[in-house]
Amino acid sequence: MKKKKAGIYDRWLSTLGGGEQVAFAYAETLRDLGYSVELLTHGAVDLEKAEKKMNVNLKDINIKYLPEKSTLELSEYSEKYDFFINTSYLDYFPSRAKKSLLSVFFPGEIYLSPFEFIKRAFVIPSLKILFIYPIRFEGFSFDQIKNGVIYKWIKNESKIIFNKPIDKICLDIYIEKVSFSILDGIGFYSNDKKIIPISKTLNHNNNIVTYKFDLEKEKDITIRLPNEKYKNNIALTRFTIPKIKYFLYNAFKSRFPRWEMRLHGGAGITPRSYLESYSEIITISKFCRKWIKKYWGLPSTILYPPVNTKAFSPAKNKKNHIIHIGRFFVTGHSKKQLEMTRVFKKMVDKYKLKNWELHFIGSIESGSQHQDYYNQVKTESKDYPIHIHTDMSFLELKKMLSEAKIYWHATGLGENEEKAPILFEHFGITTIEAMASGCVPVVIAAGGQPEIVDDESGFKWKTEKELMDYTHKLIKSKNLLSRLSKGAVERSKFFSRGEFKKNFKRIIER
Repeated sequence: MKKKKAGIYDRWLSTLGGGEQVAFAYAETLRDLGYSVELLTHGAVDLEKAEKKMNVNLKDINIKYLPEKSTLELSEYSEKYDFFINTSYLDYFPSRAKKSLLSVFFPGEIYLSPFEFIKRAFVIPSLKILFIYPIRFEGFSFDQIKNGVIYKWIKNESKIIFNKPIDKICLDIYIEKVSFSILDGIGFYSNDKKIIPISKTLNHNNNIVTYKFDLEKEKDITIRLPNEKYKNNIALTRFTIPKIKYFLYNAFKSRFPRWEMRLHGGAGITPRSYLESYSEIITISKFCRKWIKKYWGLPSTILYPPVNTKAFSPAKNKKNHIIHIGRFFVTGHSKKQLEMTRVFKKMVDKYKLKNWELHFIGSIESGSQHQDYYNQVKTESKDYPIHIHTDMSFLELKKMLSEAKIYWHATGLGENEEKAPILFEHFGITTIEAMASGCVPVVIAAGGQPEIVDDESGFKWKTEKELMDYTHKLIKSKNLLSRLSKGAVERSKFFSRGEFKKNFKRIIER
């Protein structure tokens, strides 16, 4: 009997973020149910890295790479599947599949003000035509910020892809240990053809080599290392394109970071009929279901995201650590590290706290405004037991979570949900990972957080004073801390991968 075909579309699959964890879980479940499964995306996905980072099994799951097309044109790819899932954030194209799900992390508005309509229908499309800019970075291990410079660490082969052809580019490459063999051994390619730099200049003060190229109107450039042993010892620190269209893009990005994000995908003009073409709308929390109803006037089904709770466990000997996980950034639903820093400082001063530390774990979003925010947190943390970790492996993160006693979450603090619900945490996977590690969550009573934490597993607060009071209550009472820690571990199991797959199967089979 011929297998039924299932397709799962996610534009952002290569980022391997929280949304992509859901996409992989859909794929695993459908494969286990006997479907022939394809993941649909645009940018190259490092399968080995995906399996390791996400702890998923992608055996017999294929990846199909689609050309860059408009949102509406992508609709044609859904037609060949018996079961189709669109789980790509803000990509609302109509489904042509026999049965399909629209998986929504948070809804974009479809009934637009005149200004928003003009922006989406005319301004953003015009800017896409005007600017030259990178649309994807493929094959880089990770980003690291040093002295305000972003180091994109190169694996064996890393690629930059642009929205339109370029004929000139300068690449700044950091080499940890410079030698003539490395300088000559790094290979550069465009459209799979080797290209030779017209010049290369070494700055001995910082070990950065600037390579200049003349190209034949190419849309990508690939960097290949001479040997695998140099992986993560060589990094791209900057590239420049000597064109006014690239200069204008950078000026625009610096001034309007939220608008710039729309150049890489996102909500356009969405008729309600596009949304109604799906058999069912799935979302990740009651909070999101509420806003789907408000924005679209449509019902939706809650399917909580899968969390690999088995990967986390409490340490036998915990430390007096309060922990928070989240990127440092100021647009969208900012994690509010600065506000938490100020609350902790007040606690230290008011309660004369001794031997308690606050730890922030998270990367820094690229861009000067995000770097400035990180620097402000760092400056205000001085002379207090506050520690910031911006480059931490998953194993190190798990260890810190297992040893911590309390987890803080403050996204949405000071914001107005009715006016800007996008600024709140839509669910909160890191909160569950912390709970599985035996951390007692003390979280803001907003967004999706109240659905995660109950009275037997932690505290929900509405004011900074309540955050201080609940935290101090835990610090003073070992029995309360121990009881809620055990409750947090038990509560986290409600959001496990097993529960996700069980609930997803019910949706498929009904």
